[in-house]
Amino acid sequence: MELSESNGILKQRMLWQVEQERLKKFLVVYDDFATTNSHDRSNSEFLPRFIGGIDVSFHKKDPELACGVLVVIDMDTLDVLYEDFKIVRLTLPYIPGFLAFRESPVLLDLIQKVVKEHPELAPDVIMVDGNGILHPRGFGLACHVGVLAN
Repeated sequence: MELSESNGILKQRMLWQVEQERLKKFLVVYDDFATTNSHDRSNSEFLPRFIGGIDVSFHKKDPELACGVLVVIDMDTLDVLYEDFKIVRLTLPYIPGFLAFRESPVLLDLIQKVVKEHPELAPDVIMVDGNGILHPRGFGLACHVGVLAN
């Protein structure tokens, strides 16, 4: 690796750290879903009903080829209500501590698509295969997606 390439990566990491700190100010670390008994849904209209799960998986022989997936289920019935995927080429390399900058664009596209095209199926809660506040800087992929997806 050339020195200029190394400096470019260092500069990118610094910019991403600044962006993580900026976004971290919008992080909500407390939710009121947990204050109601989740087994008795009649007590609260504010309990999550639609649960989404998102992840990105990579091709074993081509690490730039990725598939982002969103699945939404009904918490009461566990029926799958919505599923979508997006095949993408991610040219940004994996850099430890900055996974969100590589994977969040495809995941956010999938979330925005369900919200726009099927708002009645938009998830109340999204499970993310990635760190949240347990990230070394307290703002991993789960936080990143949560803040940007509102």
